[in-house]
Order: sequence, then C-alpha cells, then structure tokens
Amino acid sequence: MNQQYSQHNQQSNPRYFEGFSFYCETPEASETENSSTEVQPDSAKSKSFPLAMASVGEKLRIVTLRGSEGCVRRLIGMGFVSGTELQIISNSGGSVIVAIGENRIGLGAGMAQKIMCTN
Repeated sequence: MNQQYSQHNQQSNPRYFEGFSFYCETPEASETENSSTEVQPDSAKSKSFPLAMASVGEKLRIVTLRGSEGCVRRLIGMGFVSGTELQIISNSGGSVIVAIGENRIGLGAGMAQKIMCTN
C-alpha cells in the first residue's frame, strides 16, 4: 500500500518523491526564467550593480533580487534580503564568497549576477 501511495503522489505531484519534498528550482521554474521576479524596496533609487561585479573588501547593501520566483525564494532563504548589508570576502571569475554578519556564503557566478547591490 505504501508503494501505491508513493506512485500516486509522484504522478500527481512531481515535486514529491518517496516522502521528500523538493524546495529547489524544478524544470517548470527553469522554463519560466524569462519572466523574472524582482523584489525592490522604495530606496532603490541609486545606481545598482550585480554582486558578481563587486571588489574584495567592499561593503554593500542588497537592493534587488532578480530571477525566477524559485531563485528569489532560494536567495531569501539563504539570507539575501533587500536592505541586508554584506561584505565581499572573495571574488573569482564572478563566483563570490560574502559575509552576512558572522556567516560566510559562497555563490556561483549565475546566482551572484541576480543580486543587485549598491555601496
């Protein structure tokens, strides 16, 4: 009976498999990449640039998150929220390591391009 239940759930809900729920980008979310979701506060009137373009040691403030809804949710879940201050620890070919408070988070070049920052 458990196997029938799993097969039924897998067919009716592709994000559910063997008792696990997946909380990352799915093929459906990747297909909607062109329709970007932006989270932008009112204070985003100054020039902003992608996090991947920042120099080591720079202290920045997050202004906007770009990308699909799934991507934006993932970034928010990691602590990348509009208004958050961060510092660049390392920048290598677009991939970055940032400090948010006492935490260090590494991002690939693609994700770093979706985080718009200002000084």
